Amino acid sequence: MTKYETTFILEPGLDETRVNEEVEKVTRWLGELGSEVLEVQRWGKRRLAYEINKKRDGIYTLVLYEGPGPVVKELERRMKLNESVMRVLTVLHVPPDLTRPDPEAAAAVAAADADGDE
Repeated sequence: MTKYETTFILEPGLDETRVNEEVEKVTRWLGELGSEVLEVQRWGKRRLAYEINKKRDGIYTLVLYEGPGPVVKELERRMKLNESVMRVLTVLHVPPDLTRPDPEAAAAVAAADADGDE
């Protein structure tokens, strides 16, 4: 099973109850599709980088889940049909440890460069 992060932006005019319903709908879909939801982060209302449908704000939510590959396509299809969802983006989840540079590898590269300069 592969880990994915799906971030979606909801319409800014939705009330808290409706936002909760939309997030629950997404997590329910993931369960139906054979995925396990690991974490849900609600980032709240944020300013958009550019206007979408003449709107400057959106309600951001990130869902971290584990599941088979075909789940992503079906989830995004369902979300794009939902009029409350303005944008959807799914990426592979990369653990934070893999994004940090390895100090030993950096030292080895620096040593190799130093040896080549002589």
